[in-house]
Amino acid sequence: MALPPGFEWQGLASVAPREDLFDASPQQFANAYVVALDGAVRTAEGRHYTPAPLAEALYTHAAEALGRRVNGLVWDPACGAGMLLLPALRSWVREQANTQPEVALTAVRSAIGGRDLDTAAVQLGNVLLAAELLPIWAMVPLSRRRPLPALLEVGDGLTPPPTPPAIAVLNPPYGRVRLSEAERERWQHVVFGHANRYGLFMASVAEHLADDGVAAALVPAGWLGGSYFQRLRAYLADTTPLTRLAHVTDRSGVFSTGVLQETVLATFRKGRAPQAVACERLTLNGRLTSEGTGKGRLPATPDRPWLLPRQPEDLPLVRAARKMPKRLADYGWSVSTGPLVWNRRKEQLSAKPSRASVKIIWAGDLDGGQLHQDPNRDKLRYLHLAEGDERVLVLARPAVLVQRTTAPEQPRRLLAATLDSATLAQWGGRVSVENHVNVLTNPESDGLLTPRLLTALLDSDALDRLYRCLTGSVAISAYELAALPLPGPKALRSWASLADDELPAAINAVYGLEA
Repeated sequence: MALPPGFEWQGLASVAPREDLFDASPQQFANAYVVALDGAVRTAEGRHYTPAPLAEALYTHAAEALGRRVNGLVWDPACGAGMLLLPALRSWVREQANTQPEVALTAVRSAIGGRDLDTAAVQLGNVLLAAELLPIWAMVPLSRRRPLPALLEVGDGLTPPPTPPAIAVLNPPYGRVRLSEAERERWQHVVFGHANRYGLFMASVAEHLADDGVAAALVPAGWLGGSYFQRLRAYLADTTPLTRLAHVTDRSGVFSTGVLQETVLATFRKGRAPQAVACERLTLNGRLTSEGTGKGRLPATPDRPWLLPRQPEDLPLVRAARKMPKRLADYGWSVSTGPLVWNRRKEQLSAKPSRASVKIIWAGDLDGGQLHQDPNRDKLRYLHLAEGDERVLVLARPAVLVQRTTAPEQPRRLLAATLDSATLAQWGGRVSVENHVNVLTNPESDGLLTPRLLTALLDSDALDRLYRCLTGSVAISAYELAALPLPGPKALRSWASLADDELPAAINAVYGLEA
């Protein structure tokens, strides 16, 4: 095979052979390359190897969604060493059993292709994919043999492929990226606020697919609900609707490069009107197993978070929530982030009060769902107010507080506590809330959704599971809290007279959860 432009062999002669790779599979070679990269490079460029079972599942989902023989290009715009294309290439090779070998070797470049900026990964991938063609190449008479075709090319995967793909498979790079003015204008239809690499690749693939083509992507789950992806959701729903969604249930041990985000396999079909979304969960434990979790639907306003069942028992919950048009704003509540960024105010923090200080509420003070004074934070318990701080940093009215950051292993995502008038008085009548806490406030003190009822809602199993269905993020954002479906006034009135210990069952019943 010819080397791609820019690939240099200098220095490789001094590198000792990897004896552990003498009998390695293509996937093991590709994984060894990614693992060998400097960790800072992997993080900065968002490079991650796709486990073979997930690569197989991606192509299977795409081929099933296409529903016919693949007659066109299978493309990976962020191909790395090309292992997402391996299942497609092996399927294509099997179909060439009755094709003249020279014709097949000429045609393969129109059937399989990929692009990546990593020159070394592209060269490795071209060798690994070419090896799959050796049985065909061996049937060509010796005098007519030519170098094996290079199926991958070096370049920007966000630019158009050689021809509109019938199928696109991708595990794109992850991570925020700063866009130039021209790039922001190019992607303004899918970017809201910060841009993420994988969101750009999803949008690009949808744009360049052939009519009625299919894309299958292994991506973090955050795009399903995050504020920054609202334009992307609307664009995909309008042009290339989601048809199938599979949650990868356990991240530990799945990605050798330490991916922390929750991931999904998302399959899209270009040009089809939005239909029901087939949902499932995948478990990779030696082999990949799948369990259906039910049918979901995209919201009528598709830029909103997409509420889709993650577990079979979520289906009644999602169905009930889909019928609830109310949100926090409909009951007068607004959600904001605590304004105190403590590390920008270090000189104003103290363990002791002063005449011009207020107590600080830290995220740790909400542990267990009850507002308390965490002794671990008492060394930085007070904020000494400077001129102008009162208006910006001080909360002097009742509120409901929700932790903004949680750990993946926590049993609950939503940890809420009421800061009612009596509690606020105990804290001095005025507090400052740090920025790892969401602050929910309502100027209507006599509204139907009282602080007590709102806290009970957020503490319920129903809302906690509903939040998990909205997003795969462990961060609890104001945007997603504001998007949670809430019951109508009739239910709230019926709850008003219930005792605190009666509320959980009543709330779960309204959301379709069995006792």
